[in-house]
Amino acid sequence: MVILALATGCDNVEWGGASVALQPPPPATVGAAPAEDSLQTGEPDAPPPPPLPEGAVLYAGTRSGASVTLRPLFELRGDTIVELTDEAEAPGYNAHYAATLLAPGTEFTLFADGVRVGTLVAESAGVDAGWCRPTPSVQGVPELVPAAASATRFLALARTDEGAARTHAAGAFPAVAASHREGSRLMAQTAIMRESALWPDDLSAARADLAVTRLAPDEPPTVAATFMFRDRLAVEDPGTPVAYSLFVLGTETEGRYLLDYTWYRRVGDAAKGAPRFFQQFDWDGDERPEVLLEVMGTASRWPAVLELDDGEWELVYEAGCSAETAPTGE
Repeated sequence: MVILALATGCDNVEWGGASVALQPPPPATVGAAPAEDSLQTGEPDAPPPPPLPEGAVLYAGTRSGASVTLRPLFELRGDTIVELTDEAEAPGYNAHYAATLLAPGTEFTLFADGVRVGTLVAESAGVDAGWCRPTPSVQGVPELVPAAASATRFLALARTDEGAARTHAAGAFPAVAASHREGSRLMAQTAIMRESALWPDDLSAARADLAVTRLAPDEPPTVAATFMFRDRLAVEDPGTPVAYSLFVLGTETEGRYLLDYTWYRRVGDAAKGAPRFFQQFDWDGDERPEVLLEVMGTASRWPAVLELDDGEWELVYEAGCSAETAPTGE
């Protein structure tokens, strides 16, 4: 018997003409960190939530019973209107927006006819699909000044964002009178002749909406009216390309209503887009009042904005709406 005493390390041993190399055992791996390339990755990091608006957001509010529902329309960056992120482009945006900016307890300031008329505290949030794209929405029971107790349409800003807006002192809100109806009819006559549009059988019956507002307490009433030809002021297909919508806006001057702005849109030329006056006030604080229009098409509705600049009203924004059908040819 031959006993070999081996020391630790690497030794070469000659044995019977064979060369044997003795190596120490590999280092122990118990408790050692695995190699970097053998790490098993878990679930990938969740993508960051879509970015929320950087500026103030203007909301449109509608009243039903005792509650008011607010829907964000667009972001305000100074006097620039920026469209909000589309859920289709950034899945999860609406839920992120609602959880962050519409959480229960969030306070909003309500406006009507250029005046602060109340507040709303968010109670519940959801998603509203009635507009051009699904948008977050929030509901609550408003607290209103007595003069606005019967108001049904509002504009709103989050309480933290209302600093830039300019409003005038609350007063008596103008009520629709016979003179306003007659003034709107005369303005529509002027607009129809200017546009060489087809005449309704009964112009008064064609009037689908009439609103009266004051741009400032010391100014005369401004009248806004929508007339529909072979169509209704609703989200629906009129079924004929000759249908049109006519919106007129004018201010009383020495007992007469001068036509300050006309929106004429024939279905066969530009698809349906029938506007109605929603609300007004100087929401960006540039001392030029803005009017929000609610425009109704064949499949949805969307916002548009008029701004008074140097005494003339201009269409400064109209949301694009991919849900609408293409113009119908004759």
